[in-house]
Amino acid sequence: MAKEPTHINDVCHKHPTLKKITQHAQLLERLNHAFQQSLPAQFSAHCKLANISGTTLILHTDNAAYSSLIRFQAPVLCKKLSQDLSLDINTIEVKVRPNQPLFENQSSNSIALPASASTALKQTADTMEDGPLKAALERLALRKES
Repeated sequence: MAKEPTHINDVCHKHPTLKKITQHAQLLERLNHAFQQSLPAQFSAHCKLANISGTTLILHTDNAAYSSLIRFQAPVLCKKLSQDLSLDINTIEVKVRPNQPLFENQSSNSIALPASASTALKQTADTMEDGPLKAALERLALRKES
């Protein structure tokens, strides 16, 4: 009989390093959400909270113009984020990371389907009228395993 897979939470709680990494990632997620809410709308698509180190927030922007604008607003952002998050944030370090999509879906499109699933999707698409669902099924059907 096959052994049941271990739940990821159990693994994280048993290993202190993984637990620490998980907690830090959750903190960064909350901080990034609050940071995005604090920014003017035109900046939020170009800036992302990358890390926190002591009382310094480390941000990434996709170009130098937004980096300069964030640096200019750093004192106001520090104060607002400190209040919103109940953290002591004194400085903001901004790094420019061009050509890196900040908020695009980073999931891979390289999922391969078994031939039987690919065939079933293609057959289903063949029975449908032209439209977006049919086109999506046909694209999925092309992902069959080699």
